[in-house]
Order: sequence, then C-alpha cells, then structure tokens
Amino acid sequence: MASNKKPAAAKRRPSKTVSKAPKPVFPPSAQITPREPTYIPTDAERRRPEGWSAPFLSSPYNEPPHPMESAKMLIVEFWPDQQAMIDAVPYPLEAIPDRPGVAICGDNRQMPTSQKFQEGMIVLPVKFGNQTGSFTPYIWTSTDEAMIAAREISGRPKLVCDHNEIQEVGSQAMSRITRRGETLLRVSVTLEKHGNFRDLPFGGNWFSVRKMQMPERDRPALKQVIHHGLGGSFKVFSIWQGRGFCEMPGQSFSAVCRLNPKKIGRAWYAHVSWDLDFGKIVWEHWVPAMIP
Repeated sequence: MASNKKPAAAKRRPSKTVSKAPKPVFPPSAQITPREPTYIPTDAERRRPEGWSAPFLSSPYNEPPHPMESAKMLIVEFWPDQQAMIDAVPYPLEAIPDRPGVAICGDNRQMPTSQKFQEGMIVLPVKFGNQTGSFTPYIWTSTDEAMIAAREISGRPKLVCDHNEIQEVGSQAMSRITRRGETLLRVSVTLEKHGNFRDLPFGGNWFSVRKMQMPERDRPALKQVIHHGLGGSFKVFSIWQGRGFCEMPGQSFSAVCRLNPKKIGRAWYAHVSWDLDFGKIVWEHWVPAMIP
C-alpha cells in the first residue's frame, strides 16, 4: 500500500549574504558659488571704491595670503571623551575615533592682519570622504582683525579672547586662554629634549566648516567645507619635546569643557611659521538653518 506521508521538505540552505556597494557618506557637492561675478557695475558715475571687507573704505583685513611669520606654540596631545569629540565635528566631516586631539596656545605674528596676538585652539582628527585631516571646533584670538578674517574667509569659528602671553620659567612654559576673566583652556609643557616636527599630530590637510545664515526668516543656510593645505609652507625654527598638561575648566560660555582630557599624551614647545593662502571650497549645500 502506498504511503500517504509526504516526503520531508528539503532543508533550505541559508542564502549567501550579498554585499551591497557602500553608500556615500555624504552627497556630492552642489555647484552654488559661481566662478565669475554675476554682476559688475557698468555705470562709471556710480562705481565707488570697495575694499575686501566691510567697512569697504577701511577694510579691517586684506585678501590672502596672510603669512604667519612667527608662531611660538605650546602643543599638548590629549584624548577627549569620545562622544564629546564626535559631537564637536559638524557634518559632513567625521571625527576619527580613538585618535588624540591637540590643545594649542600660541604667541603669534601674522602679517599684515595682526602684528602681535594670542591664539588658542583645539584640533581634532577628522575624515572628509576618503581624506583625513585636522579640524578646529574651537579657536580664540586676542585681536578682532584675526577673528573677522578667520570667520569670513577661512571658515574657522574664531572668537575674541583676553590677551595673555606664554610664561617661561626654568624648564617650564605655560599659557592659558581666558575670555572675560574665565579660563577656557590652560596648557603647560616641561621641556626635556629636542623634538622632531614630523612627530606633530597634525598634517597638511586642514578642513573648516563655514555656515552662512540668511537675513530672511525660513531661508536655508549656505554650508561649505573649506580645505587649506599648509604642508609646503610650514617651517620650523625650534622645537622641544617634554611632559605636557592641558585642561578645559567648566564654565557657562563654551562647550569646549566637554572635551576635557581623559588622558594626556606627548607635548611640544615649537617656534614655527607658515603661509595661510586662499582655501578651496570642496563641498557646499543649502542646509537647514538649525538642526535641533
């Protein structure tokens, strides 16, 4: 007698996972900024002198290059809180995890913008597509000429700070960034040996993010990634390595304190120079004015 049992169904083998092409990290750049002016005054009687920046008859800074003739910098490597580091890097840049950041305080001379000024900054390692480089989420300067030029042209988020200078006592060099009397950043280095500029934890690719708001309600903002390459013009006059320390004390003005170090790495006291020339817009888009 024929059996009524149905043959057992063959066990289905697990299907092989088909790897999909990775999605791009960010959309390609839109073409927004034109290469040539879209309007040039033609009426000779209506043409007036117009400088590089407002006020146009007495511009506070000139067009690049802005050569940094001298920068004496305390440079301290540190490991910040990883989530705070990720949050400090704006889209479309991306923080590189498990890599150290750098705290810098310098006494600078950048001609002709500022003959003498203090500058401090936090530098974080980032990726832009398949490129790696450095990004400054926080940067301060003691002159408004340097601040305006950075914000309007290179896209760096400079704010004005009080003027302090590096203090040298024995084998130790110390400095701090203060604003309205409150300390935002404090660094110190105790010198031990000659250093090598090739060990400095930042390279030739520097990225900044410029976001320009429109004056009308409900308009999008223009966001740009600007690239500067400083490698070819970088010169070292002196560099010493040693033990370092840095801190970003808590205060109400700046979120830099969220990056307060979990661990301190290498440290240097360097005297260097470089040329800050025109940058290159490598990405731009109209974006929401704010992201809650």
